[in-house]
Amino acid sequence: MLDKNEEREETPEENQEAIEAKHPEDNLEWVNTFEDLLEVVGTKGRWNVLIFLLCSLISFGSSLHSMSYQFLGATPDYWCHVAPLVEANWTQEQILTLAIPYRNKTGKYDGCHMYDYNYTAVVEVGYEASVRNVSALRDGNGALVKCSSRTFNYTQYKSTIVTEWDLVCDRRVIYSTTQAAVQGGILLGSLIFGYLIDRWGRRPVVLLCSVFNIATAFLSAASPTVEVYIFLKVMISLSGSGQYLALFVYAMETCAAKYRAAVGTLIVIPWSLGYMVVPLIAYLVRPWKFLQIAYSIPGLSAIIYFWWLPESPRWLIIRGRNQEALKIITWAAKVNRKVLPPDHIVLPAMEKIGCQTALENSKSATETGNSILSCATSLLKQIFSLYTLPQFRVRTLAIQFCWFAAALVYYGVALGSTNLSTGLYLYVFLGGLLEIPTYLLLWPALVFIGRKKTLVALYLVCSISIMLVMILMIFYPTGTKGIVVFLAQTGKIAVTAAFELVWIFATELYPTEYRSLAMGEANIFAKLGSICSPYINDILGEYIVWTPSALFGLVSLVAAALTLLLPETGHVNMPEINDFIKKDEGVKDIDMDNINQGITNATFVSDTPRMEQPQVSSAK
Repeated sequence: MLDKNEEREETPEENQEAIEAKHPEDNLEWVNTFEDLLEVVGTKGRWNVLIFLLCSLISFGSSLHSMSYQFLGATPDYWCHVAPLVEANWTQEQILTLAIPYRNKTGKYDGCHMYDYNYTAVVEVGYEASVRNVSALRDGNGALVKCSSRTFNYTQYKSTIVTEWDLVCDRRVIYSTTQAAVQGGILLGSLIFGYLIDRWGRRPVVLLCSVFNIATAFLSAASPTVEVYIFLKVMISLSGSGQYLALFVYAMETCAAKYRAAVGTLIVIPWSLGYMVVPLIAYLVRPWKFLQIAYSIPGLSAIIYFWWLPESPRWLIIRGRNQEALKIITWAAKVNRKVLPPDHIVLPAMEKIGCQTALENSKSATETGNSILSCATSLLKQIFSLYTLPQFRVRTLAIQFCWFAAALVYYGVALGSTNLSTGLYLYVFLGGLLEIPTYLLLWPALVFIGRKKTLVALYLVCSISIMLVMILMIFYPTGTKGIVVFLAQTGKIAVTAAFELVWIFATELYPTEYRSLAMGEANIFAKLGSICSPYINDILGEYIVWTPSALFGLVSLVAAALTLLLPETGHVNMPEINDFIKKDEGVKDIDMDNINQGITNATFVSDTPRMEQPQVSSAK
């Protein structure tokens, strides 16, 4: 007989049997949703923290590319290049005094026009004689003429894309387009990857976009023309959009309902940190090509996704790939120091979760057919399904306008220092710094107040603040810069929180079948707003300085009103089936016989063979 020290150790199988005997609930019959399965695996262990950190990492580099156009395209003072005077070695002050008109309204010399003088004659008589007898130098009627080239004040900025490609005056719209290209790339990414994330999975999209993003970011520093530069900026943001969208959906899918508010707010803290770093890097690195390289270096951190980022187990289960999901769930439980029931118990629980969506999808896949025409028709139906299905229509239109408003006002105020006549480096740094407490305060607001009321309040605060900025700019144009900056930053704090909240809100409004599609389409409207913002600031604001503030305040007010049409989604599980949000007390008691009472998805064509078991389909 063995003594105590020589007792045989239990095998893992025996250990599991003992656990089952003590805890009969480990048969997982109570598991109906992925959130239930997460409770078994662990919701706040080391694996959960690891996934959160991996998903949040990418936003640091994203902010460097999105918020840097004012530094890459910093515009020093400029004026017409008067070749005869420059060749005659006239001083800068002499050229400005004689040839360039001074604008009292702006307090600067006109950068786009010069006087129509006979400058050959000016050189012959000299500066002092020319100043005394300007009328004799007029060639024609002495009117102003546009410049053919310009001289920049290189003591302010050594090299920017503006000085490189003369992006001022008639070419100013090209400068605005360099920022619009960033947002346009995100728009294209939303169109493309909002669909592919559900088709291919989260991990493949992240890996593909990471490689593409790194390559194009560094190549843009060697752009030979502004057209190439704009194209590469589109590619950078397109791939960055795929990264961020996939990882945000991933993070929200793999956290418990009670932690979604925390995850949804804290995941963008790296964005704020990157936002703060943008002016610091620009202050240290002035030539734009080296500055672009400096902004691209943090993107190399995405390489770790090739080793550390698994596929979303939630997506795998919905797709019927339960064996792959089991490996990830097992690894997650091991990292969290949890013991899972045997595979023959976990797999049926996964099938039960996937079955809730798969029954409807397999039916629609059978009805749709496999021809090219039917596939194309099915794709179009899927794209527009959020508008055609009556259960989704109102909330889709409302949340999409909220996204549009958040992006338009966020980028408009964040990149509007020129219209507000404030210091660029300090203004951008404060904008990033204030975002951190904004996100931290948003977390308890979501928990104790809820999504809907918080979003309405945020849009109202933003609207009031920006409208007050407009009033001050109209009636008190001088002597109120400090107050204007305070109010502008108050409005930006509010819209920053609103921008983050609409991301969280959108993920909770739709079932898994539609979630990425809804996020992608909503992101399209956000990018339409952010594409408009540089043109509003740079072009409209140049003519009437207060009009951007008026427009931003009005749009925020409309968004607050439309938010009232949305349902509250706090403290409920993310829906797996096409029934809209179920209250917590009802989630655990799903009647499987009545699943088909939800919204039938008649838009999906299965590209994966169905499993032989009649109760489960391996494809959506």
